[in-house]
Amino acid sequence: MRRDMQEVLERWGRWAAHDENCASVDWPAMSVIPMRSAFSSSGPSCSDADGLLVDRCVAKLKTSRGREDMLVLGLRFVGGLPLRNIALALGGYTNQVRRSLNASEAFLEGGMVAGSASLDMDSEVSR
Repeated sequence: MRRDMQEVLERWGRWAAHDENCASVDWPAMSVIPMRSAFSSSGPSCSDADGLLVDRCVAKLKTSRGREDMLVLGLRFVGGLPLRNIALALGGYTNQVRRSLNASEAFLEGGMVAGSASLDMDSEVSR
């Protein structure tokens, strides 16, 4: 099943933005970069079961791809920053951020497919 991974990650990001969630991921220091607080409350979130499943995949992403990809993923989907702001904050280029996000999304989608994971939100995020 093909999922719109950006939609999955946006919903997960809204879920993970709450303090009690996202406990299984050791995030790099994102607190030094200002984030949009409105991002966490706008739009639908995911269920706790979906959030924990995506969290586990994101934790594996850290071990496979490294801290910078984790930081970019967190700034984009948990923090709600646009690509340009992420590139400026990290001292890189927008294309580098875009490639990092594309690789991370592909890794996460592949992990979910390989694990035959089904999400509660699958009916809403299927392509």
